[in-house]
Amino acid sequence: YESVTLRITDERNALERCMLHFAHFEKRAERLDRNRYLVHIRYDSDDELELVIRVLSFGPLVEVTEPERFRKLVRERLKRQKSCGAR
Repeated sequence: YESVTLRITDERNALERCMLHFAHFEKRAERLDRNRYLVHIRYDSDDELELVIRVLSFGPLVEVTEPERFRKLVRERLKRQKSCGAR
């Protein structure tokens, strides 16, 4: 199994939506302050692309804090999406 840690800013019910969105993954959440949380998610490496896409669907309310390898996957995916729209 692999793991990823997300920092969630709980606006527009982001924490609740995240917990539902990743319901079938093993996870735990910890509160950082009034509206920010860390969510640790364990996943099978076969689900990695799906997880990247799901994380991106939250926009700026979710940031991958670790591992750096997963952060890099998210950045690469964003660059590919941006280059598809540029003409």
